[in-house]
Amino acid sequence: MTARCPKGHGYMKWTKMKKTTTFKGVDVTYEVEAYVCPVCGLEAGTVDSAAKIQRTIADAYRREKALLTGEEMRSLRQAKGLTQKDLADLMKVGVASIKRWETGLIQSEAMDRLLRTYLRCDFPADVYSGNREFSIGRIKLVARQFEEEFGKRLLKKGDKFLFLSKYLWYADMLSFRKLGRSMTGATYAALPYGPQINNYSDLIDEIKQSDESLAERLSADELLIIHKIAVRFPHEQMVYDAAHREKVWKETSTGALIPYARSSELTEFPPEEL
Repeated sequence: MTARCPKGHGYMKWTKMKKTTTFKGVDVTYEVEAYVCPVCGLEAGTVDSAAKIQRTIADAYRREKALLTGEEMRSLRQAKGLTQKDLADLMKVGVASIKRWETGLIQSEAMDRLLRTYLRCDFPADVYSGNREFSIGRIKLVARQFEEEFGKRLLKKGDKFLFLSKYLWYADMLSFRKLGRSMTGATYAALPYGPQINNYSDLIDEIKQSDESLAERLSADELLIIHKIAVRFPHEQMVYDAAHREKVWKETSTGALIPYARSSELTEFPPEEL
């Protein structure tokens, strides 16, 4: 699709922008896509983009209020193997409510608690995913934060996460140790070349293509943990070598998952440093 500036400046450019607005009394930042005239700056959207903006603002608000976003609901529901009707039947609500919540209508706090009750994971999260639902968007969000710390790209074309996975592993393990919860919910396997996101080869493309703006924002404590890891390991080889020194990795059988409960045993970061 193309659009021309109504002021006669020629073709407009399809552009991604970040904006801030006040929604239900809360200041939220959201991403918007629209045609922008490179000459006069006039913006013009489409019917589809206008609807997307409303959903994006709603989800930004939900993140600020610690409510499940539409994408989180959908991902958790699908992970449980539930249809929208299945979930509606469990919650004793109409299926239309589930559809509206997943597409932008904001649920009440009471309904959010009920949603979390029926969408919780059945596996022992504290053992292998650190008390957090697995979030591909959060993996990318943490990776982007490391990129900001280093001022360079880590999510590179053709990259197999050889080094990035070590940064992510330390971020998740140290977050669990200090905050009682991992950052991404990822599970990690002990492989010959160090800790690696489990089944990473099946996830790499999905992680790179995910929209990290939809993921739960990083807290101040999480940002501080990432900063300390970046300061400790400013070069990729340093974090790679450090992970190989950890007895947590050495003592885990090749291919086995590394339990978060062993985060207290990490030697490269003494507890007092966090």
